[in-house]
This record gives sequence, C-alpha cells and structure tokens, in this order.
Amino acid sequence: MNWNLLLVLKHVILCCVCVIGDKLGESAQKPALVRACIDNATHAFIGCIVAELVLFNFKHQLTRHEYCWLLFVATIISSCIDLDHFIEAKSFRLQDATNLDRRPFLHNSTICVVIFILFILTKRASNQLRMLIAMAFVAFSTHHLRDATRRGIWFKSPFQDSSSPAVPYVLYIAYVNIIPSVIVYLLQTTGSSTVPKMKLVEVV
Repeated sequence: MNWNLLLVLKHVILCCVCVIGDKLGESAQKPALVRACIDNATHAFIGCIVAELVLFNFKHQLTRHEYCWLLFVATIISSCIDLDHFIEAKSFRLQDATNLDRRPFLHNSTICVVIFILFILTKRASNQLRMLIAMAFVAFSTHHLRDATRRGIWFKSPFQDSSSPAVPYVLYIAYVNIIPSVIVYLLQTTGSSTVPKMKLVEVV
C-alpha cells in the first residue's frame, strides 16, 4: 500500500476512535463501570495509534521487540494515568474515584511540559531513551487533551494553579493528529545523527 495512503488511513482511524469512543461513553443509560471502561479504553487506543504513527517512521531503526515494547509503553501509560483517581480518592470504589473535589495529580499538564523539556534536553542521548520519553509525552499529552474538552487544561506548580477553558472538540481532534508529526520532526532534527531524516512531505 502507498505510504501516504496508509498514513491518511491511520489518521482517519485515529479520528474515528476519538469520536466513536466519546459517543459511546456519553450514553447515560450505560452503567458507570461500563462508561469508565469505555473512557479508559479510548484513552489507551488513542495513545496506541498516535505512538504507532510516530514509531512507523523509525521502523527500520528499531527491532521488532523495541517497536512492540514502545507501543506497549505508550498504550499502558495512556490507560494507567486514570489510576490516580483511585489514589486521590484513597478508595477502590468507582463512585469515590469519579467524584473527587479536585483533579488528581497525574492530570496536571505541567507533567507534559516537564516531559517535553526533558525530551529536548536529552537530544544527545541514545535514540532508545529519546523514543521512550517521546512515548511518555504521547501518552500524557493525548490523555490530557481529551480530558481538556470537558474540563480544560490544568497547570499546577509552586508558582501557579490554574485551568484553561474547555478545549473545543475540533481543536482537540486537530492537536491529537498533529502531535505525531511534531514528535517525528523533533526526533529527526534534534536527535542523534544515526536517525535518518525523512522528507517533510512524508512526515506531514
């Protein structure tokens, strides 16, 4: 299959997962546990697809084991971020975890900023380490952007504690689709010279 056609198909699948996952989870008739599972699975699938869009550009520089491991890392982190609800609630009950009076700590988007800075600062590190950091950024950024359509983006640090307005849904879809191209570009332009640079048309 033509490379560009395959890329377009993956982005279409990503958009479908975003929209269908949200529509399925919005139904008030479903039990809370089912809605929570759908919501978490959607986070995981989005993280997985975005990670694959990044890794596909470097498939010739990664072993099959590395490729699958990095994909697994992005998927698991995307899903496990929501465990902080239970940690914050200090309870295993779903009702307690979903009725917090404040956002749990892993939903602080300052984490995304820190990971991104770490990604830039490690430009001389091994490609494997930078890929791992990139997968962490994929997981947190896609998860936070999706949640931001409902509650905005939350930044908390010793200097501030603020939230943005809710992110418009169209912008969320656009940002999620742009993230892999940005990461690929940064990996190719700021990383080790052993990572070959592809034509920009192939990245975008």
